[in-house]
Amino acid sequence: MMKLKRIMDKTFWLYVGLGILNYGICNAVMLVLHLMFKVGTDASLLIEFAMQTSISFLLNRYVTFRDLNISKLWPLKFAASVGLSYLLAKVLLYKVFEYLITLPFFVALADWIQGIVAKGTDPTLFRHSLVMLACTFIYCGVNYVGQRYYVFRPQKEKA
Repeated sequence: MMKLKRIMDKTFWLYVGLGILNYGICNAVMLVLHLMFKVGTDASLLIEFAMQTSISFLLNRYVTFRDLNISKLWPLKFAASVGLSYLLAKVLLYKVFEYLITLPFFVALADWIQGIVAKGTDPTLFRHSLVMLACTFIYCGVNYVGQRYYVFRPQKEKA
């Protein structure tokens, strides 16, 4: 069993800090496109995904994991990790969350949040935005695990 201290090391905190910045910028763009410019859900998610993936690729390879001896196959592993994260979070779970947001409890919760942060916004559009944000948050978590423990996992030095 890994110790919490080993998991939450300097690399973890660097990833989290850069990830929050990336997440914030890309999701702001997604929400502006979706809520203000009425760009469709799929197009908004695709633009956000493309931005987030590109920035993540650059930050993780050249900032977060730059000093590690990693596999030469890391670009293929990166694509596989991102693809799996996207499939899980933004395709499969999107459908689950899309259903959940129609249940009375979640409708009431979304309406309450909307009253605080986005008064005057179309309630249906706002609920879809919450689903998009939830899926993106899960994508970030799954993507971190994939990148940290699969894509950028240090290789053992050859003797």
